[in-house]
Amino acid sequence: MEEITVQDTIICRCEEVMLSEIINQLESGSETTKELKLKTRAGMGMCQGRTCRPLLEQAVSFHTSNAIPCVSDLTYNTPIRPLALGELARYGKDL
Repeated sequence: MEEITVQDTIICRCEEVMLSEIINQLESGSETTKELKLKTRAGMGMCQGRTCRPLLEQAVSFHTSNAIPCVSDLTYNTPIRPLALGELARYGKDL
C-alpha cells in the first residue's frame, strides 16, 4: 500500500492542485495568493476560489510569516447564467 503524505493533499479540488505544487511555488519565490493562482491555476476552477482561497492564504501566511489579509487579493467571477454544452454546440464556432 502506498503511503499518503501531507504533500499529497489537494488544495484546489476544481483544478486538482496539490499542496506540494503550492509549496514548490512558494519556495520558488511566490509571495501572494494571486501569484499562486496564476502559476498553479488554484482558484480558477468552477468555484472560483471559494473553497481553496482560505487554504491558499494559510499556506502563504505560513511560508512568508505574513498575517492573512482581511481583504483577499484573489478575485472571482460569477457566471451570468449557466449555459448547457448542448446549447453552445447548437450555435457552432461562430458564437
